[in-house]
Amino acid sequence: MKRILLPLLMALVAIGCADEKKESQNEVKKGLSFSSKTIEKRLDNCKPEQGECTFISMTFPVAENGTGESQNINKHIEHFLINTIDYQDEGGVEKPEELAVNFIKNYKETAQEFPEYELPWEATINGKVAYKDANLISLKFNTDIFTGGAHGYRSTRYMNFNAENGVILESKDLFTSEFMEYVEKDFRKKQKIAMAENINSTGMFFENDEFHLPINIGVTAESIILHYNAYEIAPYSAGNFIMTYPRTEIEEFLKLSKKPKA
Repeated sequence: MKRILLPLLMALVAIGCADEKKESQNEVKKGLSFSSKTIEKRLDNCKPEQGECTFISMTFPVAENGTGESQNINKHIEHFLINTIDYQDEGGVEKPEELAVNFIKNYKETAQEFPEYELPWEATINGKVAYKDANLISLKFNTDIFTGGAHGYRSTRYMNFNAENGVILESKDLFTSEFMEYVEKDFRKKQKIAMAENINSTGMFFENDEFHLPINIGVTAESIILHYNAYEIAPYSAGNFIMTYPRTEIEEFLKLSKKPKA
């Protein structure tokens, strides 16, 4: 009987180890994915939809799984949230949750210091995954902030990542060097600035009088979006400057991979 049980026991142990190894391999192979997280804080449980309410609301993508790239992406996202809303010189905020608490706290301190101050503060950031494939991830964030002054702060921010390691991609990683020349000609044509004229001759303020691509470059399945926020290259009153190009139109300038969508 012992001779029969021993081989059977060894077989069961071997099967158990194989199952554990298989499960472990499946966990490692789990690809990068995204969920959405929302953090909200309101002063005295006020209701933003009814007006006169100090509140902060942040909805943003959270990278999950992968083999380390998710940590890099999430660090960049948190850094963006904190640096967009935390205007205090002292800093010290490390997480979005702290940021939300501090936003309400700072308003209370301002209201106590200046009793006549009645304008509510508002901060809203809505972020989402605009595009994702095996090589590249493009995130889009729309921001609206008002903490007093003549007008609030509104912007669109794109962040592009190498999907394999979570490293931020810059314009030089996305396009060939000839792309900027192509866009400048198009920009000048649309803004009626002759090629022989200074790029700032009509009231723009490109640094060093030289055309440059925007910081914010969005990627979708069909298009490339170049987004200059208000104040970036012209007075606030001029608003945003947005140029959208179908991928098929600028194929020769793209460094983006043709890998299938993940």
